Amino acid sequence: MHRIENLKQRVVGGERVVGVSVRMTWDGPAIKEVVDDGNYDYVAVDAQHGPLDERLLVQFCEIANELAVPVQLRIKHANLAFLIGNMLDLGPSMIEVPQVNELDTVQAASNAFYYPQRGKRSWGPAFSPGRAMHGDRLEYADWWNNHGLLWMQLESIRAVTQAKDFGDAGASVVSWGPNDLAFDRESNPQHPLQTDDDCIEHVLMQLRDEETTLCLRTYSPEQQERYFEMGATMFMDESRLFEAPA
Repeated sequence: MHRIENLKQRVVGGERVVGVSVRMTWDGPAIKEVVDDGNYDYVAVDAQHGPLDERLLVQFCEIANELAVPVQLRIKHANLAFLIGNMLDLGPSMIEVPQVNELDTVQAASNAFYYPQRGKRSWGPAFSPGRAMHGDRLEYADWWNNHGLLWMQLESIRAVTQAKDFGDAGASVVSWGPNDLAFDRESNPQHPLQTDDDCIEHVLMQLRDEETTLCLRTYSPEQQERYFEMGATMFMDESRLFEAPA
């Protein structure tokens, strides 16, 4: 079974879910090795801080989807949320939108991510996961709307305080951007949310009993365990990003 078949259910249900950041240039054996070695639930590739070659993305997603591994793509900028449908047609199962501050951005992303009648995504999922199993247009649209995962990255105090609202507007996941958030905290020294832990706890409190989950990027097993003890259940392992593929 493709991991995307139950990933959203596991995320919403509060199960522990762990992905890993990799490079879009990795081939099938390298992806399989790292996923099997860490028993990861998904892989993540980044276009925000690196080049995006759409042909390479299609190739990468085809390989990962054949291995039954969902792909998360972080797009280049929040202002490009209107392109999410196009990016999804290339094969990812999840989209992360960086530096989100406005509810309007979440709504635009949600419209581009989900098919009608939930959203406004245009029909044409040429390389999308699950397409072969759900050939009918309405059947696939319903399947996607119940399995795709839309992420908003929290990288400011303003975003941190709106985590629940982002979920209500369509985000299944809110993810952590500690470095840009640190810049924002430093520019607001009087704000009561003074540390990363303060912000994480504030988000977890907002999302209690909600269907939106916080995902934290981690760099060691010890850091992941500490966040798990705080109540977080979804993680992205960044420690293997710079490994040379076998």
